[in-house]
Amino acid sequence: MRFIVLLWAAALVGCVPAKKLEEANARIAELERDKEQLSKSLESLKLEHEHLMNRVQFAGEVLEALRADTMAKGQRLRTLTARLEDLNQLYESQVQQNRLLTSRSSAERRALLDSLTAQQERLIQQQKSLDALQADLAQREKKLQELNVLLRQKDSISQALLGTIQRALKGYEKSDLSVEYRNGKVYVSLSEKLLFQSGRTDVDAKGRAALQQLAEVLKKNPDISITVEGHTDNVPLLGTGFMKDNWDLSVLRATSIIRILTEYGVDPRRITASGRSEYFPVASNATAEGKARNRRTEIILTPKLEELSRLIGGF
Repeated sequence: MRFIVLLWAAALVGCVPAKKLEEANARIAELERDKEQLSKSLESLKLEHEHLMNRVQFAGEVLEALRADTMAKGQRLRTLTARLEDLNQLYESQVQQNRLLTSRSSAERRALLDSLTAQQERLIQQQKSLDALQADLAQREKKLQELNVLLRQKDSISQALLGTIQRALKGYEKSDLSVEYRNGKVYVSLSEKLLFQSGRTDVDAKGRAALQQLAEVLKKNPDISITVEGHTDNVPLLGTGFMKDNWDLSVLRATSIIRILTEYGVDPRRITASGRSEYFPVASNATAEGKARNRRTEIILTPKLEELSRLIGGF
């Protein structure tokens, strides 16, 4: 009987650690889920911060250039105003001299009159220059205000497009595809692994599926200009086919992607093909990982704001 009691007590003691272990494992799993959620939130905040910094830098550069030019015009205005005041004083002095010389000879009066006439002509020209400069400054101020409005509009369009494309392509690995905002444009970067086999220009099925999803977004945003840029690493292209070097490879890959986008309904008049070869790397070609990052295709999306281009060209 005593033996049975001891066995029961031992079994009871063994159950307690097992239950605690189960609770600890559940708590660990819960903490892991919280950690994963916090990591995702941190990544999202970093991306948002980078987008905002790019936007501020682009607008700041444009506004700083315009402010510098406006300051130069303002300095010229102040200089002309000072010169005008000097001429007015000189004119008053000449009038006083004319009054003093009314009793002198006709030749002296004629010379004085000619001098006064010349002074008046200079005053008229200076006033015209001053009026023109004031009108120009007023026009520039108006254009600056319009430019600020259009910059905000362009930024809003690009940010909305960025979010739409990120949602459309969220099922792809970060190593295969990235979408980011830089300098007022949206960059969709597609790795070689997603699109092509080594040295080939025909797009794989997985890459074609990604391009189809991107094309659906682009068709719904017709006021977006599209540039497709092909990039390679610095390894010379080997083979005796119709492609001679990395220039040929980068251009032909860009045109292959354009054909797929137009096949899925994107207007070809919106698209420009560009081959960059090995000359615009995003990583060092000294490592295999760097070479893989450089073998990419970038689809650059820019809002069509002709009015913005006209305003910037008018300054």
